Amino acid sequence: MRQTQHFSQSLPNSASPDKSASAKGDDRGVLLAASELFAGRTRHDVEEKRIFLELASNFLPKTSLPDRRRIANLLAAHPEIPDDLLTQLASDEDELTAYPALRYSPRLSVDLLLKVSEAGPDSLRKAVANRPSLRESVITTLCEHAGAPVIRILLDREDVTLTQAHQAKLSCRSDIVATLGLELAGQDALNPDGLMGQFLHLPAPLKSKAIAAAEMTSLVKQAQTPGSATDRRTDTARLKLRDALVSEALFQQRSRFADLLGQGLGLPQTTCDLLMHDDQAEGLTVALKALGMSASEVTTVMIRMLGENLSLERLRGLLRLHRTLSQGAAEVLVGQWILHDQVAQPVSAQLDSQYQEGSRRDAATTDGQQFGFVQAETTRKSNRS
Repeated sequence: MRQTQHFSQSLPNSASPDKSASAKGDDRGVLLAASELFAGRTRHDVEEKRIFLELASNFLPKTSLPDRRRIANLLAAHPEIPDDLLTQLASDEDELTAYPALRYSPRLSVDLLLKVSEAGPDSLRKAVANRPSLRESVITTLCEHAGAPVIRILLDREDVTLTQAHQAKLSCRSDIVATLGLELAGQDALNPDGLMGQFLHLPAPLKSKAIAAAEMTSLVKQAQTPGSATDRRTDTARLKLRDALVSEALFQQRSRFADLLGQGLGLPQTTCDLLMHDDQAEGLTVALKALGMSASEVTTVMIRMLGENLSLERLRGLLRLHRTLSQGAAEVLVGQWILHDQVAQPVSAQLDSQYQEGSRRDAATTDGQQFGFVQAETTRKSNRS
């Protein structure tokens, strides 16, 4: 009975109405009564377990939703619950039925845990994240797919240590860094590349750390290739680009400005559009510094593009950032933004490429078929004449 109370206190909230056909309870409570009898004893012989599994296999699909939830609470941690029934409960479409088995049962297969960790929802991912022990593969999948509340559970567990591979996956997720950046940094779970690549999504206290990492990286590059910093020249194309950016800023052409910025730095369109937001003034300052724009040019851009919501104090802070940030560090930061976008979106890019290639093949096939039809028609008419 104490176990039952413990389960119910840990279940996620749910206000959704009964949606399954079995909510009507066609079994008339037979399986619930049998489960209560089964849970009343800790030991059962082989014949008793076989009979109970047979009964559960027949009646579980007909059992009402409240009874399924009650059965899951009763049996999730029972030492002799049949594995097949356990898997059925953990795979139930109702989250409150699946939760106790996912949270408390020690005998679930790793494949099932991986499936839930990937597909979710987060309410069930929380059950997995709170399990007494977790395989590294399960932690990896949670780091790839789970929301911030689930990742916070992993960070708070003293028995879970995030490996460098886990940290790298979290560092690539902008939603996690934006929400849990301080917690991740406090546990050294954000590597320098992650800090720099996620600069646009970092909480304000961490942006200075990202800049420091970029300055250090820039110094290392300069030491490895002496003279590269002094050899940096502003070519004619770069000067024209800077003039064009200032011109677009004067006319407040945000979309055109973003396009030019992307062309000059090689940034994807989504990142350039993000830099046009009022809360990304620091990121825009870094981008303009990477292009070698002067303080007066940056001032013009900021006032024209963000002036409506830019206070004098913040403008001074942005100019201070422009003055103290080296161009080498700004280039390192922008380079990490590009790498981050490439790592974060490889699958979607591949799918887009496959879709476009398929479309081209389909178009070529259709054109070929149409050409063949026209050629045949022409031949047929020629033979008639």
